[in-house]
Amino acid sequence: MTPPRAITVALALLTVSGSVVGLTVGVAAAEPHSSPVIPDDGPVYGVNETRFPLLWSEDVDQGNRSSDEFEENVSSAGEFSTRLADSTDVSFDDPIEDVDIWNRGDIQDFTPGDEETSVHPEGAQLEDGLYISDAYTSIFAVQPSTVLHSGNNSTQYIAPDGEVLSITDYRVRIPDDNTSGSVREQWSIAETAVDSVELQADGQVLDSNSSQRPTLEYSGLSGTQNLTVDTEISVRLRHERRTCEEYNSTADSCEGSWETEIEYPTDRVTVSDSQHTVVTRIDASGGKRVTFESDENRTGVVVHPGSTWSAIDVATDARLRGNWRFYAAAVDGWHTMVTRTKTETTRTNSSVRPTQIHAVPTQERPDIPSRGTDDDGPSLVIEEAWGSTRNGPTLPEAIDIPTVDRYVDATSIAVQSEGLPAATFDEVTVHGIVRGQSQTVSIDDDGTVRETKLNLTVLEANSSGVLVQARVTETATDEPVTSGHVEVANQSAAVNASGMAVLELEERPSLLVDGQYIPAEWWRTDQLYSGAEDRAKIPPKYPEFQKIVQLVLVTLLWFLPVSLAVYGFDYLSGGTFLGLTHQQ
Repeated sequence: MTPPRAITVALALLTVSGSVVGLTVGVAAAEPHSSPVIPDDGPVYGVNETRFPLLWSEDVDQGNRSSDEFEENVSSAGEFSTRLADSTDVSFDDPIEDVDIWNRGDIQDFTPGDEETSVHPEGAQLEDGLYISDAYTSIFAVQPSTVLHSGNNSTQYIAPDGEVLSITDYRVRIPDDNTSGSVREQWSIAETAVDSVELQADGQVLDSNSSQRPTLEYSGLSGTQNLTVDTEISVRLRHERRTCEEYNSTADSCEGSWETEIEYPTDRVTVSDSQHTVVTRIDASGGKRVTFESDENRTGVVVHPGSTWSAIDVATDARLRGNWRFYAAAVDGWHTMVTRTKTETTRTNSSVRPTQIHAVPTQERPDIPSRGTDDDGPSLVIEEAWGSTRNGPTLPEAIDIPTVDRYVDATSIAVQSEGLPAATFDEVTVHGIVRGQSQTVSIDDDGTVRETKLNLTVLEANSSGVLVQARVTETATDEPVTSGHVEVANQSAAVNASGMAVLELEERPSLLVDGQYIPAEWWRTDQLYSGAEDRAKIPPKYPEFQKIVQLVLVTLLWFLPVSLAVYGFDYLSGGTFLGLTHQQ
């Protein structure tokens, strides 16, 4: 395993809010890549040398790099990034643009074969016609897009507007010439062409081209789409047929004249490739904002992103980060390029290597990566994030990105702040999981969370229990509060239309009864109230008046005869017994 401190240093140097930054430490070239997964011709096409090695997460990681290799012996940013990529896979907070930049440039490296040679990625689906062989079209990339992994499913999400890159090739199968006998044939290619390349969805043509490596554009898509590239290839051959009616087979010669016929047979093949995609939109986002009567510096906000999201920007230094992290990996089926002719098939490492952005859940709930100062505390606090609970994915062994077993796919999130002005929340920016997707969302002012009072009254108390009446009112107006519930001891009751609730406690407390009013959370209700508490005393348990009188009478009836007897005896003894009577 790579030493933890080395990885920490590496990520600290290379990552700023999920984006790799260049290092100005020397100009030496990066060391050669240790994995055949990584193309040898990068970094090119405008991809930064520090970012390029991180685009190939399925490479074989060497987890035995020493700290010195990261901290002392690095002469360039590219070399540092290469060593990091050799040691582990790096995820990003946001879908990076480098993938799209690489793909647009890398497709230009594809060189089709000649008329009798077809060059194709190993994963291509080949088609044959009468004269056309090994024909195919392969989608190189759909971008911007993100393959999201959740549970056992992987879904490719695309933006409503984007592009599809594809490549096509084929070879022509020419019949063998016949150069002897009375009938002789000669074949040659008259013309070959890629007649059309069409991008289709739902039976509609979105864009067309006639190149063997076209860039096809689309816009305004929604819902689930099968993006299909249909390529029509045509071939026209020249067939010359010479016939001799007076042929001398012994001399293998024509003793008369040759009659020549020329025809141009044709062949046409349509090849296709499709990708199943889901268009993600964030234009259904919304939210609300509340203030608090008890604290003018406190603000609460609920945001409903309306789609799977990667981040929500609240202010320049305050961001909510979703469950997802992003990594890049090469597309399957493109590691080997196959060259086919009539007589030979060869395989080589492909110089054409598309890469793809992937998203995986790496934490159970959204969090807040940006914090305020130590003195002020965090500028935002997440109150709750809610949505569907889902299973995390199992990634291929080659991908060294940790994921969670279960996570909340948060479709709503509530936060509060005691440091940011309320006007900060007039607008927030929701970022999707597909690169370049963001939406500014206006946050509606939904009111003020009002202060409340709770008044507890003990209606009855005996050995069997206590009957408590609770009354909840607004502090400012004394109007009854008609939502929420009151909890006293282990009992709970909803308040009625008069703001009242009566609770019967089965066990009598010794002296005091504590209760609290619990409103519905401000992010889930339109009736905005704060909580309140109160304490009531239980009256002392005095005996009833009748029982006191009875006790006095019984006491007198018991002790009066005794007292008279004692006094009489003392009197008869002349006061010598107790000294109660006067002695003479």
